Amino acid sequence: MQRFIFIFILTFMFYPLQAQEFKADVTINAASVRGSNKQVFKTLEKAIEEFINKRRWTDKQFQNHEKIKVDIMLNIKSYNINKNDITAELYFRSYRPVYNSDYETLLLNLVDKNFRFTYREFEKLDFNLELFDNNLVSTLAFYVYVALGHDFDSFKENAGKPFYEKAEIVQTNADQNGVSGWAKDNKNNSKGDLIEQLLNGNSNFYHKAVYTYHRWGLDMMADKLSLGKNNIITAINYLKKFKDENHNSDYLLKVFFDTKADEIVQIFTAGPSVNTAFVVNKLRKLAPNYDFKWDEISKNGSQVRNNGMGGPPRSAPKNLRNNNERGKGMPRINKGK
Repeated sequence: MQRFIFIFILTFMFYPLQAQEFKADVTINAASVRGSNKQVFKTLEKAIEEFINKRRWTDKQFQNHEKIKVDIMLNIKSYNINKNDITAELYFRSYRPVYNSDYETLLLNLVDKNFRFTYREFEKLDFNLELFDNNLVSTLAFYVYVALGHDFDSFKENAGKPFYEKAEIVQTNADQNGVSGWAKDNKNNSKGDLIEQLLNGNSNFYHKAVYTYHRWGLDMMADKLSLGKNNIITAINYLKKFKDENHNSDYLLKVFFDTKADEIVQIFTAGPSVNTAFVVNKLRKLAPNYDFKWDEISKNGSQVRNNGMGGPPRSAPKNLRNNNERGKGMPRINKGK
């Protein structure tokens, strides 16, 4: 018996533990709420973190270092303590590590300006994909699936589709229950519009751009900086094709550049020189609301030195997910085995 227990302990110590998919950090700002009873928001922070972090969202195997980092902030605008009714701005960000680097790239940056839900302190957050329970749980699950879709898309072309399809199930259930903000109304401001465009057959070049930007652009930069930078340009060209072939492309382009504008400026104002005039011309057509950022490229891009770094900072090799679901075609990453 003692021998059995000893073997069990050794197995537990050295067998790699499999973990849930997310490492979410939640912050709730309730400064604008009057009154002293704000403990409910601390309880809600913990409840959301546990809901995302402790649930299994996929049938894939994630090691602890492979967890997807997520930052969520709720800026509370109003709270009716008698009805447990809360209105907030929700900020949802997810990140992805970059190959052979200590750099984490922002992968998704979504904002829900008018997020309304009910929550009673210590209420358990339960989720059933096939049923609508409440707007808090459905909204969190929706963004989790969209984040999974983008994460998988960034490692293997079109690998995110199954997760977008699950997000659509969540969206359909919420919309059928008449909840505001879920309809597919082509106003480019709802969760319904977002998932409709992500699953639209005309959005293939968007998904190709996400994959190329990350797997052949950022991931390439640690070893082949110039090639990685030029592959970022290829991704931008895919976005141009997406816009040219899809009259309803504005929403996904906004999602992409709300996430990547600052990083693109960093990439093209440092490192090996490229034709920045060509790049800026494309960017101005794709995201004119960020012209002030593209001006930085025009102003500083011509001053780039060929021996500059640019792109993600280098470091010792870092573990990334690289199984049959992701990373096809890239050099295998040393996992120290």
